[in-house]
Amino acid sequence: MSSLNGSDPAMPSDSHHIPDVQNTDWYSGDEHLQWLVRRSVGEAVWPSAEAAMRDAGTLVPQQIEPLMPVLEANPPVLRQYDRRGQRVDEVDYHPVFKQIEAISHGFGLVRMAYIPGWRGLEGTAPAALHGGCEYFFLQSDQTITGCPVAMGSAMSRTLKRNDPALAAKWIPRLANDKPGEYLTAAMFLTEKAGGSDVGANETRAVRDSDGNWRLYGEKWFATNPTFDLALIMARPEGAGLGTAGLGLFLMPRILPDGVPDNALNADPRRNAYILHRLKPKFGNKGLASSEMGLRGAFAWPVGDIGKGMKQMLDMVNYTRVDIAMTSAASMRRSVWESLEHTRQRVTFGTLLDHHPLMRDTLAELVTDQTAALSAAIEVGDLMEKADAGDAEKDRLLRVLTPMLKGYLADRARVVATEAMEVRGGNGYIEDWPNGRLLRDVYVHAIWEGSGNIMALDVLRALSKGSGPAYFDEVERLGETAHGGPAAELGAALLASAAGIREDVAQLASLEPDGAQLRMRRLEKRMAITYMSALLAAQAKEHHEQTGSGRLAYIAARFATRLGGAAAEAAVGDDPSWLRDFDGIVRGGRVDPETGARAATAVARHVGVVGPVPG
Repeated sequence: MSSLNGSDPAMPSDSHHIPDVQNTDWYSGDEHLQWLVRRSVGEAVWPSAEAAMRDAGTLVPQQIEPLMPVLEANPPVLRQYDRRGQRVDEVDYHPVFKQIEAISHGFGLVRMAYIPGWRGLEGTAPAALHGGCEYFFLQSDQTITGCPVAMGSAMSRTLKRNDPALAAKWIPRLANDKPGEYLTAAMFLTEKAGGSDVGANETRAVRDSDGNWRLYGEKWFATNPTFDLALIMARPEGAGLGTAGLGLFLMPRILPDGVPDNALNADPRRNAYILHRLKPKFGNKGLASSEMGLRGAFAWPVGDIGKGMKQMLDMVNYTRVDIAMTSAASMRRSVWESLEHTRQRVTFGTLLDHHPLMRDTLAELVTDQTAALSAAIEVGDLMEKADAGDAEKDRLLRVLTPMLKGYLADRARVVATEAMEVRGGNGYIEDWPNGRLLRDVYVHAIWEGSGNIMALDVLRALSKGSGPAYFDEVERLGETAHGGPAAELGAALLASAAGIREDVAQLASLEPDGAQLRMRRLEKRMAITYMSALLAAQAKEHHEQTGSGRLAYIAARFATRLGGAAAEAAVGDDPSWLRDFDGIVRGGRVDPETGARAATAVARHVGVVGPVPG
């Protein structure tokens, strides 16, 4: 039987109404990434950096993205016993899991940052290049790249900073890029007793008759339980309570030579732990998170056993910085899907991205994503300089790391939700990536500390003297904007920062409860102020190099969050910016007057505008 229009009834005849997305090249259209990385790594490194990022920007959409729906549809399965009833505690993954993992390691995502000579570089890859490459992988895969692979980098940094012997032994294998030779990493912190309060953890570390350390206890969230090496917090016998009594230990999956076999499961060389169950997670469904029991597991102490928490924070802070990049990557993918969809979809007789309300929505999404990427690259550079011994950058990093982690993880959820709405009903359907993007990004607001924990960490950093570093940086950025299209915004941000400085000064005079109640709102203001100042400063440099007012406009639009509804209306309700829509959302030249006009309009609502020096 034929259909009414004469076509095969089994074949849809109207699929052209639903636009597909170009997923072959994610690099070429990302002007802001290219500009940020080039200015960070310098002209000598840029040819190698550009080639690497171009390769990542085509490899990921073509090779990894097609595998992600398969991974999502085939979650890992726990196999506790074999057919003889012996305990095995193994996790079975779909083959694409190892395929994705091997592609990420094979590209060199861990090696580039820790082994000199990657792609002919004289030393290791600069932080901006590492972040720029990882950014493409994270746009598709936050499950593996965002955890087991990123943990390899985080563990390498922690061992390098705290235990030279363990670092020399294990970093070359963690950073190996050959299939079957690289090691994967994990860290196990959370317990039922503690949650975010790690100092309440109950896992014990005991020395046996051979002098080896053995771990006993329960870990409530043990993600990547097929690890090769895991960093674990445990309390040595006789140590005090709280975080001060915790030690840091490196636990191998397979017992090293000379350590007696365990009798816990069918593989006598497997370390002494069991897996109770896998978590039925909301997102990151392709990666197993387990409940793990440590039953005398062998482990090496890391560094000074009396400074376990301080050492673990090296890993936690790295992963918090990485979450900033993960959030930026998630936002970029959401933006990409939205831009691709709306430039092709026809509604009410015209292309969807021609409608002013949709243009306003897209501009807001791009503003978040652009600001996030600027902050992520910047904080990665700061960590690199702090690790090289810059004490002032280290003080700044102490306050920016939790501040940006908290704010960007929150905004990534907003952007993913809005992007789902842009696609409409299809965005809610699992044939498209929006649902996965939304689910996967939610964990970053919880993992490595919830929003409240980030606010408390900012409060702690301020109480320990990091406030001056923050205000000095905002002042430097605001002054850098002088002479650029966002100059008046920079001046207004300096005036606004004076009020924040007063609020921070008042914290010391408050009772602990009163100071704590203020922190989440204050932290948000501080994050927006810093990021607005960063964009305003970058707008000057970008304009000098390109003649474009794009970053000035985006800086103004981002800073409206400090000025409330009136500031938002001053920028968004002025239809003149629509003429520069394509340049604003897709890159390219934006009339400098468009950026300057927006910056001036917002400045009136953010702070007092006076004569602009320079």
